[in-house]
Amino acid sequence: MTILSGAYRLFFPFAALFAGTAVPIWLIYYSGVVDRMENPLLWHQHEMLWGYLPAALAGFLFTAIPNWTNRPPLGPKMVAALFALWASGRIMMFTAPEGDLSHTVTLAFLPIVALLVLRELIAARNRRNYVVGAVVLALGLSQAIFLMSDAALGLTMGFALAFVLMVQIGGRVTPAFSRNWLKKRGETQLPAQFGTIDQIAIGLSVAMAACWVVFGAHVVTGALAAVAAIALAVRLSRWRGFAVVSEPLLFAQHAGYAWLPISAALLALASLTDLVSIGQVYHAIGAGAIGSITMIVMLRALLGHSGRPIVGTRFDRLYLNFIHIGAALRVTADWSSDPSHFYTLGGIFWSLGMIMFFTRAFPIAIAPRV
Repeated sequence: MTILSGAYRLFFPFAALFAGTAVPIWLIYYSGVVDRMENPLLWHQHEMLWGYLPAALAGFLFTAIPNWTNRPPLGPKMVAALFALWASGRIMMFTAPEGDLSHTVTLAFLPIVALLVLRELIAARNRRNYVVGAVVLALGLSQAIFLMSDAALGLTMGFALAFVLMVQIGGRVTPAFSRNWLKKRGETQLPAQFGTIDQIAIGLSVAMAACWVVFGAHVVTGALAAVAAIALAVRLSRWRGFAVVSEPLLFAQHAGYAWLPISAALLALASLTDLVSIGQVYHAIGAGAIGSITMIVMLRALLGHSGRPIVGTRFDRLYLNFIHIGAALRVTADWSSDPSHFYTLGGIFWSLGMIMFFTRAFPIAIAPRV
């Protein structure tokens, strides 16, 4: 079957479909219309961070690793088994979110992904990317802490790891793709090459994330977050984002990365003042950075690996903007006197963006390579 010929074909569209349906379900629970879960907020937190993100991550890694290692991709049976495990976790966490069996099934996915990633990297002696497998394992550990020990610590650890992942992934693809596109058009002013500023931004991001996990929203975390926000903003400014604004799939990468300095700045304010809640930080990272960066990476990979031109359409621009609008509404909601309307409106925009992406991605996923 064509859809089993690559991990991206299954995981990318269905990750978006899941996210686009999970948020409306949460809004229904939040409104009080349905009351069947003991703690729907914990389900919402878990499924958006450890439900959606691992699916997008698995699709990305098992598509990229063959290029990194020159080894064959996962076979159809392994792709189907991995997807079945992930989908089973989503079903079981919805039907029995407090159940031991549900926890066992959903906790199995990330360690298996990490072991498969490390198997390929070790076989190819690709030491540069060993850290990727380690981060996936750490993300699995944060999930176990969330479900079995300390939900607040697990959530902070999960978002901190996701932040670092987005810094790394976005920092690799955004300037590289923009540089190639500008070169083809004869531009001489290109995005800056990786250098000292990039190293400083990454180092500060890692330090901020580690401090956030260890100390929480502490004054030290706030100070590091403020400096990291500045460094990430400077890093982004060197990639010539406005020079690629005419190509939506390129400009969307810059717009997605912009959520990272915004998230760090919000963490600084949450740690040093009472102006920002930690929920706003979570949603800036989750709905903003993770939502927009994973979507654009999935779309580019889906188009490229299916043999289609990596060129954006008006439809792409529309749903990518919906993701940003939804995230912005949710983040700013807590500054209003009645945030519930912003929660709902933001959730509608964000979910609609994900569903629209599914309608774009699924026909490509089931079609043969051009």
